[in-house]
Amino acid sequence: PPPPPSPPAHTPSADSGPSPPSSPDSCPSDFGSDDSGSDDSGSDDSDSDDSGSDDEISFPYAEQPSLILDTLNEGISTSQPIGFYIDLEEAAPTLLISLSSGKAGLDLGDPDVYVKYEGFPEAGEAPVFDCVSFNSPNSHETCIIDNPQAGRYNILIDAYEGADVTDATLLASTSLFASSELCADMVQVRIQEVMSEEAKTDICNTLIETKARFETVLNENLSADKGVPVPDDLNDITNINIFASLSNHMSWVEHLWDSDNSSGIYFETAPTEWYHDSTILTFNALEWSGGRSVIRSLAHEYVHALDGRYNKEGGYNSTMGWWTEGLAEYIGTYYQRPYQMLLDANQDTKYSLSDITTPTISYGSFYDWGTLAVSYMIEEHPDFVKGLIANMRAGEWQTVSTQLAEFSTSYQEAFQTWQSTTLVSNFQASALPLTLEEPVQINGRGGWVYRFTLSAATPAMTINTSGGSTNVDLWVSKDLPAHPAIDQPVLCSSTTESSNEENCVIENPEPGTYYVTVGSDFSGADILDVYLSACTGTDCSVTLPEPMTTITPVEPYLPHWPEKGSLGTCSLIEPYGRSRQQVEGFTVSNTSEKDLQLYWINYSAGTKPSASFQTLAAGETFNSDYWVIGDRMMIGDLGGNCLGVAIVNDSQNSFVADAEFAKDAVDEAPIPVATAEIGSCELLSSYTRGDGYAPEFAVHNQSSTPVTLAWVNNNDGTLYYGNYGTLELGDSYAHSSWAVGDRMALMSSEGQCYGVLDLNDSSNIFVIDETLFE
Repeated sequence: PPPPPSPPAHTPSADSGPSPPSSPDSCPSDFGSDDSGSDDSGSDDSDSDDSGSDDEISFPYAEQPSLILDTLNEGISTSQPIGFYIDLEEAAPTLLISLSSGKAGLDLGDPDVYVKYEGFPEAGEAPVFDCVSFNSPNSHETCIIDNPQAGRYNILIDAYEGADVTDATLLASTSLFASSELCADMVQVRIQEVMSEEAKTDICNTLIETKARFETVLNENLSADKGVPVPDDLNDITNINIFASLSNHMSWVEHLWDSDNSSGIYFETAPTEWYHDSTILTFNALEWSGGRSVIRSLAHEYVHALDGRYNKEGGYNSTMGWWTEGLAEYIGTYYQRPYQMLLDANQDTKYSLSDITTPTISYGSFYDWGTLAVSYMIEEHPDFVKGLIANMRAGEWQTVSTQLAEFSTSYQEAFQTWQSTTLVSNFQASALPLTLEEPVQINGRGGWVYRFTLSAATPAMTINTSGGSTNVDLWVSKDLPAHPAIDQPVLCSSTTESSNEENCVIENPEPGTYYVTVGSDFSGADILDVYLSACTGTDCSVTLPEPMTTITPVEPYLPHWPEKGSLGTCSLIEPYGRSRQQVEGFTVSNTSEKDLQLYWINYSAGTKPSASFQTLAAGETFNSDYWVIGDRMMIGDLGGNCLGVAIVNDSQNSFVADAEFAKDAVDEAPIPVATAEIGSCELLSSYTRGDGYAPEFAVHNQSSTPVTLAWVNNNDGTLYYGNYGTLELGDSYAHSSWAVGDRMALMSSEGQCYGVLDLNDSSNIFVIDETLFE
C-alpha cells in the first residue's frame, strides 16, 4: 500500500480513491431496526379507532405532542413513557421517525420507539405497533413505515426499564426516500434518489436473479430444505435502503443506525422474536465510479439476507464470518467468474482451511479466502455442505465446529491441489467469445477472459479497452488464456496505472485462437461501461456506443446539522461522508481575542487527531481550497477542547469564530503526556501493517532539536519523507489515518536516525524530549 495519508498543513486529507470494504457486512444480533407492520410484528388493529376513547386520555402525550414534518423536536428528557404524534396530510413513500442524541451528544438511555397508525402503540410483553425500533445502542432509534397513508401516527418513546432519556431529538420526515416498493413479495426497496421506472425494475430484477442463483447453487443436493426458511424465522421481508451517494449513505447511516459503514452492510436482528429485522443499507456509488450509476454490493448484501433466512439459525455468528462473506462473494459477486478466485489463491500470503474456518485470519480475508473455502466445499464436497447446512439450520453450532475442524484437517492437501489445478482449468474454460470489429461492454468486478479466432494472416491486430470507471489491465495471449497469477508467455500486456485506455498491437499475427484477459487492479472496484474491442489491420479502430450518462452526486445536509455557513456543536464529531469535489474556497476567521486550534475530523473513524494541524491566532483567517465537500473541521482551544464544528458544503464555506464562540476557550496548552515509547532505529525494517487505524497518533517535540519525520516503508524499511515536515520546539504532528503497525522515523536534517515510532492499537502519543538525544 502507499504511504499513509499525510497532507501538508493546509490539506485535511489525501484521500486518493475508493477504499476496500473496511467494515463487516453483517452485525451482531443485538443490533435492531424497524419492523414495517408485517402480520407477525405484534400489531393489533382492534384499537384503531381513537375518536374519544379512554385510550386517548391515558396515552402519555407530552405537553406539546404535535410534530411538524422535517422540524426537530429537541431537548426531550424523561424517565417515563412519553408520546407524540404526526399528522400526515397526504400519502408518502415512507415515514421516518428518528430519535437521536441531542446537541450535547449524550447517551439516550436506551429507549425504544413504537409507532402506530390511527391508534395507540403499546410497549410491554404484548406490544402493539406498526413499527418498532428496539435497538441496543444508546444514541439512535429509527422507525421507517412504508407507503404511509394520510392520517395520524402516534409515537411512543418507552424509557426502557425506567432509564433516563436525556436531551433527545425527535424527527418525523417523509422526504428521505423518493420511493418505496415491494419487489417480488420478498424485499422492500427504498430509494433516496428519484429513479426511472426502468432503473427501479433493474434493481428488482437483480434481486430476483440473486435469489434464483442462491437456489441454483444451494440446490437439493446441498440443502435438504431448499427454499424452506429456518424454523421460526420471521424475517420474511428484507428492507433495502439505497442512498443517493456514498456521502449520503455514510451520513444517514451513522445518524439513523449508529454505523460507520462505508461499503454497504446487512443487519439481522433476533429473527425469531417480535422485534425481528432484516435490513440492508447501501448506496449509489457515484463517487467511486466517476458518476456512473451502480448500486454498491446489492447482490452481495442480499445473499447475506438469504443466508440468514434459509441457512443459519439465530442472528449473525462471528465464528462463521468466513462462510457469510465467502458465500456472498461466491453467489453475489463472482458467480461463474473464476478469474478472481485464481487471483485470490495466488496471493503472497496463503491460508489453510483450518486458518479460514477456525478462523484465525482477519475479517478482511473472509472476502477472498472465505470465497475459496466456500467454493471448494460446494463444488467438491456437496454432501459435506448438506450436513453442514442442516446443523446450521438447527443451531447445532458445536457440531458445526467439529465438522469444520475434521474437514479442514482431512482435506487441506486436496484444497491446495484444487487451487493449483481446478482453478486454473476453470479459468481457462471460462473464455467468452469476442467478435472481431465489434465492441463488448464490460461491467462488474474482478476479471474477464475472451477468445477469438484469426482465420487469415494480417499485417497487424489491435486490442483496446476504453472508457468507463476505475482501472483495468489488459493481456493478450495465443492458444491459452493469460492470467496475472499464471507464469506463462504473453504476446502483449498493457497495465497503464489509473487508466482504462489500454492498448495492445500485435504485428504480423499468425492465424489461430487468441485470448484477451481484462482484469481490475482492485477486486472491490465496480467496472462500468468499459469497452473491449479487437480489430485487424494497421491503425484499425472500432466505433464505440455512446458512454453512460454520468450523475453529479447531491451532497447531504441532515436536519440536525447547523445552517450552512454556521458553526455546529461538538456532537458533529462522528463518521461522515465526503465527496471528491473540492470547494472553491473555505475560510475560518478568528475574530475573538483568543488563539484557537484547527483539527480535521477523520471521516471514517469520526475522531479528531490528538494534535491540531494548525493554530489560528486571534485576528487571523484560515484559507484553503484543498478541502472537499463534506469535510469537517473542529475548532478547539489551546487545551484541545472542542468548541464547535464546521461542515464544508457546496455553497457557504466562510465561518466565523467570534468572541461569543470562544468565550470558554482555554488559554494555555497542556504539557503533552506520552502514552507510547519511542523505539530504536533497529525498527528501520520491513513490517506488517494492521487493518485498523492507530488511535490517538500524535508526535510532540518538547526538545530544542529539530526533528524531521519520515514514513518507514512496510515492504523494505526505506524512508519516505513526503510532506510530514520537520518539528521544531513546541511543534506537533498528528493524523488519524495511519494504520496499526505503521512506523515513523525521527530523523536529523543530515539523515541521522534518532528513533522510530511503532504504532499500536491502544494509544500513540509520543513526546520528543532531550533524553532522546543523550
